[in-house]
Amino acid sequence: MKLYVLYAGDIICRDISQLNDGFPDKGEIELANPVFLVQHPKGWLLWDAGLSDELVHRPEGVEAWIFHLKMKRTVLEQLHELGVAPDDIDYFAFSHVHNDHTGNARYFKSARLIMQEKEYDLAFHQEKKPHNFGDYEVLKQSEAIKLNGDFDLFGDGAIRFISTPGHTPGHQSLLLKLKETGYVLISGDISYYADNYQKKGVPVFNTNKEDSLASIEKVGKLVELYQAQLWIQHDKARFDTLKLSPEYYQ
Repeated sequence: MKLYVLYAGDIICRDISQLNDGFPDKGEIELANPVFLVQHPKGWLLWDAGLSDELVHRPEGVEAWIFHLKMKRTVLEQLHELGVAPDDIDYFAFSHVHNDHTGNARYFKSARLIMQEKEYDLAFHQEKKPHNFGDYEVLKQSEAIKLNGDFDLFGDGAIRFISTPGHTPGHQSLLLKLKETGYVLISGDISYYADNYQKKGVPVFNTNKEDSLASIEKVGKLVELYQAQLWIQHDKARFDTLKLSPEYYQ
């Protein structure tokens, strides 16, 4: 099995206090925004879709509430470098459906969609659709695997979806078992960066604070149990240490 890390945008949070309910932190912070491609003997999995590739045409970036969003290269060109076309992706999974994770989802309409059922309902079934619904609307026609809790994709322990609600109702994380690297837990947005995770800071815009804290606790126990590397998805300090595609982990 191989794990590729793809660049999918740069983010600046203009107001760090919004990421840490109850803490007095102030100022800005740079955030990473990768997506992850897994090559398993039984198929390709893409985890999250990043910011929209269309942002490469806005080199100055765009402002979105407290976030500055920018793309320097496209996800599509990085896949092409690997000789992977969107239709080659067998499984596509959202950690959750915020716009920094849904931007290029429309590319992967032929893949089987893997989501927690609560997130699927939030994405597709509520009367008032999310503002970024257009990013992934076409996936409503895709075959979907709707989860209600943790799930081992192939039954071999290599790719496991971990239910971690709180940031959104059906947020999930990804636990991978690699032969040489060992276990890697890709957190999604249970936290935004290492200090945020260690202090158990909860963004003010999370769906449920109690669930958020429980999910941080759950991830911590899994990291300890499996001696896993914790890759906090938006943590730029971690991202800057990772090998980027076309290099890979195995």
